[in-house]
Amino acid sequence: MSTLRRLLFCTALLVGFILLGAQALGMLAAHRYLNAQLTQQSEGGAAALAWALAHASSSHEERAALADELFEQGLYTQVRISNEGDASVIERNNLEANAARNGDWRNAWLMVQAPQISRPYVSLDGGARGTVTVQADTRLARDTLWQGGVRVLGLVLAAGVFWALFAINLVRWIEARTSRDICERVRALAPGHNAPPSGSCELAGVDQALVDAQRRVAATVEEQNAKIESLQSEIYRDPITRLSNRKHFIDQFRAALADKTGEAGGHVLMFRQRDLAQINRHLSRAFTDQWLRSSSDRLRKLITEFGGPTAQLARISGSDFALLMPRTSAPQASVLAERVRRELRSLRVPMDKYGWCRWALAMAAYAPGDNMSDTLARLDHALMCAESAEDDQITPASQAADSTRIGEYSWHDALVTALEQHRFSLSVLPLHAVQGELLHHEASLTLHDTTGGDPVPASIFMPPAVRLGLSAECDIQAIRLGLDWLFTHSAALTVPVSLASLAQSSFLSRLERMLADRPALTVRLIIEVDADGLIEQAADLRQLCNIVTAAGGRVGLSRLSQQFGAMERLHEFPVSYLKLCGSFITGLLYSPGSQHLAATVMTTAATLGMAVYAEDVPDLATQDILEDLGVRAIRGAVVNFALTRELAPDHQWVPS
Repeated sequence: MSTLRRLLFCTALLVGFILLGAQALGMLAAHRYLNAQLTQQSEGGAAALAWALAHASSSHEERAALADELFEQGLYTQVRISNEGDASVIERNNLEANAARNGDWRNAWLMVQAPQISRPYVSLDGGARGTVTVQADTRLARDTLWQGGVRVLGLVLAAGVFWALFAINLVRWIEARTSRDICERVRALAPGHNAPPSGSCELAGVDQALVDAQRRVAATVEEQNAKIESLQSEIYRDPITRLSNRKHFIDQFRAALADKTGEAGGHVLMFRQRDLAQINRHLSRAFTDQWLRSSSDRLRKLITEFGGPTAQLARISGSDFALLMPRTSAPQASVLAERVRRELRSLRVPMDKYGWCRWALAMAAYAPGDNMSDTLARLDHALMCAESAEDDQITPASQAADSTRIGEYSWHDALVTALEQHRFSLSVLPLHAVQGELLHHEASLTLHDTTGGDPVPASIFMPPAVRLGLSAECDIQAIRLGLDWLFTHSAALTVPVSLASLAQSSFLSRLERMLADRPALTVRLIIEVDADGLIEQAADLRQLCNIVTAAGGRVGLSRLSQQFGAMERLHEFPVSYLKLCGSFITGLLYSPGSQHLAATVMTTAATLGMAVYAEDVPDLATQDILEDLGVRAIRGAVVNFALTRELAPDHQWVPS
């Protein structure tokens, strides 16, 4: 039942209850009034008959005549005259009225009663003669009361019928009006669809239309929710790889740093595709996007399998990716990072210049409460160092000095300001031969900041300089300072130059002019470059060798042990010395293969007239092996310590 019908029904019940209550109260009042009138009628009849008998003669006929006269009025059902002994002398009864009263249910239901009123009468002299008893007839009062009740009840029923008809018509009108409004609204919701036609808005059709509209609205809501989820996915997902974007990664990283539970803390692995711009130039954009997407899918599966649900992989820029590993220990993070490194190596695509595209990886640990900007800056700097190292080994982002925990843009401002203000100097260390004679000095560029703190070594600021395209300016500063040093000293000096500088067109021409301006000092200048240049930048390195040798200087190769493939081209370049270093030297004692390879290098170098130097020598046993092989100069933790302990610390850096 609808709300309107309930309201109308309750209103009808209330009105009916009020009317019936009023009728009952009216009937009760009429009943009391009629009973009072019957009592008065009986009393009046008794009084009148007693008075008449008191003034009449004492004959029986006269008394009977008075009783008949009163009875024949039709207002009384009993008239009785009794003597002094209460014996009935004259009695008149309406037997028909008594029978009707006793047999009529209305009399029992209405309960209209007239009492028997008795009055004594006396003679004229005042002597008692008997008693008069009179009882009024109740039929007229009963009929009057019944007819009045029936009339009122009929009026109530008529009003009820009228109200019912009015309510039914009202409900039908409201339903029809509501149906038309609903039809119009349904048509407005679904124009041209399954809305009821105009003029046929029956309630059943409206119900079906509402059901259909509800289904369409539910479908629309579902579609809108899908669009909202899609938009949220677009906000937090990279459109190409479908990985989390930088915003989502930053939010997750900030939440991880705010975690205060017992297992809080973890590691972040950041890796960079160094050759993405070259890939886009040499290959189609569609192929690059597909390669990035498939590579991301494989990395995601790998991380899901071995890193668990908490590890989050994100693409934070065009070529930079990050893996957040919350609540992981150092061994767990290292194992997962190594798996990622191997997977990235297998995902490489061929390049015209470098053979294969290159990845740079760096990893940092974090703890609750660490500064996110500092952690990301350390990772960015470690990535730049990894790029300079020319391999895909994972570079740890250690807690370095404050000057290194700055981002790429801050490095740009710092380096440009230092170049403009010439706030560079050289840190110089001597290199002695095994027999003890001085071979030459080795220089390393240092940067002085405006705060007056300790100088920043090249191992810290050169990787950002390489990435920002400022390596050539820094190397020019180093060569200029080296020539100034040679002007005040008589020994030879080695100045390292990065491979990134050789790739810049203006560097070699500027170098040529500088060497031509000071030919007397150039004969004691040695330019040292990375051995990777023989493989990756052979033309640039050949031009460098021509410029330096033409000016009377020399060229040296560092980190040959990181690129033994360069030995195939050693005979093409006028190199004066080679350097072996790193893990190749530290593991030489326990690797016969490395010892044979070192002997091969010595033989090749001797054939070409090149000296061989060794760095990172860990102990005296390794030193003895190198001396037996004929290495001319040895440097390490326990080698030449007595000669170098009074000198400034060595700031070696890896050129790129």
